[in-house]
This record gives sequence, structure tokens and C-alpha cells, in this order.
Amino acid sequence: MSEIVVIGESEFTVGFQLAGIRRVIELDKDIDKKVTTTLNDESVGIIITSPKTVDALSERTKSILFKVVKPVTVVVSEEEKEENLRRMIIKSIGVDLWEK
Repeated sequence: MSEIVVIGESEFTVGFQLAGIRRVIELDKDIDKKVTTTLNDESVGIIITSPKTVDALSERTKSILFKVVKPVTVVVSEEEKEENLRRMIIKSIGVDLWEK
């Protein structure tokens, strides 16, 4: 069974912990290394993160994060950006619903 991992600042992760998600990674100076390790962990199926966490990553790590098929990365924010949603849909179902 694939695990769900939440990566982010403590204000972001606490709600997920209350919902029962046990695997949480706090945002700190080693976040690139922690994200890379998580991406290589075959037991992880979904990564949930915040825009603040994504902004803290190096460009290289961001690129890898959004290119891999498994685990699926979901960036949760109050204001869902259309482009992020578009990328997630393409990654999930393989079809660009915005394509004209």
C-alpha cells in the first residue's frame, strides 16, 4: 500500500496530522535532500505539499518533483493556480483538458 507524505511548514502539516497522516516532513534547511529522499522511496504514492515549500526548493528539485509520475505531487493552497491544476491533471490522466 502506498503511503501519503505531507511536506511543509508546521502550520500546513498539523491539519493533515489531525486527519491521520503519520508521515510528515517539516520545512527546514535540508528540505531539498528530504524531498529527494522521499521521491526515491518506493513506499510513497502521494506527496502533499504547500506553495511555500515548493518555493523553498532548488530549481533542480522542483523540476524533478513535477516530472516524476510516482509519487504524485499535489500542491495544496488556498488559491489553486490554474497551471498547477493543469499539470496535475495531465500527470494523472495523461490528457491536457485545456488544449485547444
